[in-house]
Amino acid sequence: MSRTSDPPLNRRALLSAATLAASVGALVSLSGAMAPARAAEPIRIGFFAPLTGNVAAYGVRFREAVELKVDEVNAKGGIDGRPIELVVEDDRNQPKDAATIAQKLVNTPGLVLAIGGFSTTASLAAAPIFGEAKIPQVSPSVSHPDFTRQSDYQFRQNNREDNLALTNAEIILDKLKAKTVVIPYNQDDWGQFSSKTTAEAVEKGGGKVLLLEPVAPNSKDFRPLVSKIKSLNPDAVFVALYAQEAAILTQHLRQAGVNIPIGGPTPLTNPKFIELAGKDADGVVLHTIFFVGDPAKQDFVKAYEARYKRPPDQWAALAYDTAGVSIDAIRRVAASGKPITGEAVRDALDNGPAYEGVTGVTKYNRGDVTKKPTIITIRDGAYSAL
Repeated sequence: MSRTSDPPLNRRALLSAATLAASVGALVSLSGAMAPARAAEPIRIGFFAPLTGNVAAYGVRFREAVELKVDEVNAKGGIDGRPIELVVEDDRNQPKDAATIAQKLVNTPGLVLAIGGFSTTASLAAAPIFGEAKIPQVSPSVSHPDFTRQSDYQFRQNNREDNLALTNAEIILDKLKAKTVVIPYNQDDWGQFSSKTTAEAVEKGGGKVLLLEPVAPNSKDFRPLVSKIKSLNPDAVFVALYAQEAAILTQHLRQAGVNIPIGGPTPLTNPKFIELAGKDADGVVLHTIFFVGDPAKQDFVKAYEARYKRPPDQWAALAYDTAGVSIDAIRRVAASGKPITGEAVRDALDNGPAYEGVTGVTKYNRGDVTKKPTIITIRDGAYSAL
């Protein structure tokens, strides 16, 4: 009985096995069809700036504008279907932190460029690490000439400080009508170079600098300095400080009855200066390479305002253009068919066509750019054409 029943049982077992295999195959095929396509590998861009600390007002604007540009590009499909991924770090404007972050970024898989930092001191600390790793570092703001001398991998979006000093001197001599001036300056690499070159330009233009006075970051008591200024009786004060310290000094000058004209360099274009100085900011003369009232810049202004509920400033505009120039360089490498590497992106930046941005034309010459400044003033708590 068992012999006569064996063949039918084997056939049924084989049929069942075949049916099961077919069912499993169908399920595997179906699950494969239903599974989402593997996401394209992102192209990574590093970002570091002071997001906390006394100059965070600048770094936060940087981050907002860079994220705006990256999201605009990703909404249109990224680069050949690959999204841009931003790796964000807070360097607190500390050189040690900036160097640590640079080391972390160059070891990040798929990272081909870094945007940052804000100050000369922090950016210089990071520069050798990016240069050695052959990853381009593009600073939205650094103006010290030494930055782009570090290696072939440093680029700036802002004018060099020796060029900005000429506009500083123009403000002092021509707009403030001052023959004598005192220049308090931030005690860092930028402040030292800015005050020195501005003083040289003023003296060359026939003016006299009565005092160059270093100011420590986070200073809050300016009464000794105000007493010095009163005793020297200059025609004007040129405040080569960041927004927080510049606002406090401006208030202390006005409270002490020092009503002489005040001028300042580009860091005073951050609205934090007006916010902190209040009505005492009115009448201050400064310069910028981005003016929010320019009709030609309104697409950017509206996009920024819609997202962040406040208008952009020069620092947001510089960062937006930094991201735009950088992404365009990456896109050209991708279009060439070459692997997207830091070295290839550096070459694309260096040899790229002129980029029309919201801060003017970017065309690199050994990492440097030249942009035309606009002299403005503060009137009724807002930046206005002079």
